[in-house]
Formats: sequence, structure tokens, C-alpha cells
Amino acid sequence: MKHINKILYIMLPILLLASSCQDFETDLEVLNQENPNDEILASDPVALESTAGNLLNSWYMTTHSTEGPGAALSTMADASTVSWGNFGMRDLSSEPRVAFNNTSGYSNDITVTYFNSLYSMLTDANTIVAAVESGTEFDDPAMVEMMGKLGQALSVGYLSLVFDRVWLYNAEGPIGEHETGETDYNTAMTYALEKLDEAIAIANANTFTLPEGWLPGVNASSENMSKIMNSMGARMLVGNIRNSAQKSSVDWNKVLQYADNGITSDFDILMDDINWYALIPQTYLVYPGWGRVDMRVINMMDPNTPAYWTDDINTLPESTSADKRLETDYEYLASNSFSPDRGKYHFSTYRYARLNPYIDQWTIPLTEISKSENDLYKAEALLNIGGGDPAAAAAIVNEGTRTTRGELPPVSADAQEVYDAIHYERMVEFAYTGMGLPFFEMRKEDLLQKGTLLHFPVPGKALDAIPEAYYTFGGTSGVAGEDYSNGGWR
Repeated sequence: MKHINKILYIMLPILLLASSCQDFETDLEVLNQENPNDEILASDPVALESTAGNLLNSWYMTTHSTEGPGAALSTMADASTVSWGNFGMRDLSSEPRVAFNNTSGYSNDITVTYFNSLYSMLTDANTIVAAVESGTEFDDPAMVEMMGKLGQALSVGYLSLVFDRVWLYNAEGPIGEHETGETDYNTAMTYALEKLDEAIAIANANTFTLPEGWLPGVNASSENMSKIMNSMGARMLVGNIRNSAQKSSVDWNKVLQYADNGITSDFDILMDDINWYALIPQTYLVYPGWGRVDMRVINMMDPNTPAYWTDDINTLPESTSADKRLETDYEYLASNSFSPDRGKYHFSTYRYARLNPYIDQWTIPLTEISKSENDLYKAEALLNIGGGDPAAAAAIVNEGTRTTRGELPPVSADAQEVYDAIHYERMVEFAYTGMGLPFFEMRKEDLLQKGTLLHFPVPGKALDAIPEAYYTFGGTSGVAGEDYSNGGWR
């Protein structure tokens, strides 16, 4: 890890290291006083393999934490609705939308811990890859290297999905055109996918199975890991789009390749409620008394139900729908516990009940990537390659959860009808699996309400430490259509 000292002076503000030191040496040989055995650790196969085994847990717990953007992303997307001030949910879903409070004194930790955790994960992943490349003797070097590459991909990829800028570096220092490694979210995602492709190639060329503790409840053979990583590639590539105009620049052939080689059954991880658990969205956005389903989603299933709770509405009757999931996955609530003083637009008559077994038992498998999610990337790609193939895309939609769980009629081979069906499934079927999925979908389709930020700025605490001038997005701050929505579904 001694090479990290080479970039300490530029990466320290980014990592926001907890230290009381005011001055920092930049010499390569300066010892890290917080971790004085870094050089030993960087060549100790037992310690490094343990670090490799923690990477997926680190990523999962970071993206499903309350100290992160997940809850606010869901409410900004009008997938969930909450009037409570926790986790930035109320602030960022208030109407009309306002600029994000990016000051270092803001009380909700929406971006800081998320930002720090992913950069810490990137540092660990870089160390693992460097150790393999330098010849450290592992029992299964291919497995360890794959985990390191995957860690690089997930950390940089999930920074790219959320922030306007990313700093790229490896064990040798900053990489890229800028001397600090700073780059835009598109370039960063390209880098993340390169690392993911390298991890996939390692899995495809070798035979191994991850230890159970690295990914509980999963048959994490190299073959299955390849499928999971391919599905993750499709997720990150499509999810990184900031507006509908950018869809034309997406490599849809690459999306199709990822999806074709992706999962064929749900990717579920066994929760133990100690090391593995999901707070967002699977707990606080579904637990009674906390989050509810936004009325826009209920209106999608029942057009006779209003998509928006106006001030003149006091109560709403139970909705009806041809979609069976309204009965199986959603629970009607006759009254609201939210304060009308905070805006009746937060009100809803439904909560998401499909996760009731989880919030009752806590130690069951949870879906991170559903087969439906992967299949819909395939369908969307088919609509965007060449002149489009709506018949093939419709066939995928009609074989999926639309008919198998929703018992809805098949869609016709009409491109717009298939597009609409894909969007519907993303909001109704798996909005409560991976972090930010409804937000990424609404962002891609220009459906976020006017003024909603399209990505977060670098956290204010990092700006203070660099130092760099304060900036933020949302409301009217930033560039319309690039940093904040200039018009959405309402």
C-alpha cells in the first residue's frame, strides 16, 4: 500500500481520512502511521484474501445503507413517498424541487459515507490486484484477482452512477488524462466496465467457487459469477444515462451481450442480519409507518386512481387492477400517518408488501438482481439496435413477469407499447431490489420531476478539504437537462 502515499496529497480530500494531522508528506517511503504494517499487509496472502472476501459485502452494505443516497433516490423518482426528514427523503422530494444542501454542515449523510466507502473499497481492490500481479502466492490467484477486478468495477461504477465526477487511481497513483485522476462520470463508467470485463474474462477462463462467507446463499461458482457480473454490466451501462438524448450514444450491442450472458434466475443473497442486511430500500421504504409506494406507481396499475395526491383529496378507496401484483405485492392502507403540513403530495394509500417475509424474519434471501431486470435490458437493447426489433423485444416481455406474475395480456410488436411495458415492469416488479433502480430508469427517460437533480455533486466535506468552491445541483442549480431535470412526468 506504500504507493498510496504517492497520491495522498490529492486523494486525501477524496477519501476524507479520519486524522487530526494538518500536514501530510508525499514521499513514497513515508510510513502510514494509521496502518504501520501496510507493506506487510500488501504482501500477506492471508490478509489480502480476507480483504478480497469482504469486497462484495462492502459494496452491498454501502449501497443498501441509510448513510447513502438510496432512500432519497427512490423518493426523487416518485417510486416511494415519505414525508419524514430522515436520509434526505423529504428534502430531496419536496415540491417544487430545490437544490441539494451540499454544505458540510448538512445533517443528513446522503453522500459522504457512500463516497468514502466506495473509495476505500477501490483502494482495497487496487491493493489486491497489485498483489496478484506482483506474484503474491495465493491458493487460488485467479479467484482473488477476479474479486479485485470486480471490486474496482463496482466501486468506480457506483460512484459514476451517482456523482458528476470520479477520481480514478490504482496502486501506482492517479490514472487518466488529469494529473489527479479526476474525470467525468461517462469516462469513469467506461473504466469500470473495462475492469468488469477483465473480471468476467478471468471467471470464464478458470474454475473456482467463492467461499460461502464471501457471498452467502449463492452458488458462486466461476460460471455463475460470470453471469452475475454480466448482468451487473448491463445494469451499470444502462443506468449511467443522465437523459433520454444520451440513449443514442449507448453501446446497445454491449448491453445485449451482457444481458445474453447474464443471469437466468434471480441473484439472491442470504441475509444473516449481522453482516448482511438491507436497510434501503428493503427495510425503511417498506416497513409500516415509514415509506409508502408513490401514487404514480399505483396509477400505473390502476388509471382510475389519481397519480398525485392533491390538497382537496382526503381519502381514496382501494384501487383495482388487471395486474394481480396489486393484490399480491401491495397493501392498501385506508389512512395516512404523514403530516399534511409537509405536503399532502407525500400521501399514499399503499405500501410495498412483497418484502413482508424479510421485515418479519430478517434472515432470508433477498434479490439483488432479478431475472426480470436482466431480461428487460435485453429487450431494451433489441429496441435500440439498428432499426429495432420490437417483435423480439415483445417476446421477451411477454415471457416475463408481466404475464407470469402480473397475469397481464401480452404486448403487441409495437415499439412504443414495448417501451411502455418495460418501464412499467421496472417500476412495478423490481423497484425494491438494487439501489437506485427506479431513479436510474426515470432519469434515463426524462421523467424525473422538474428541478430534480440528475446526479450528486462531490460531497461538500470533500470540497472543503480539497479545497474547491462549493457547488450543488437541483432546483435551478447546474445545467438544465444535464445536472437537473428540466421537465418530467408532471
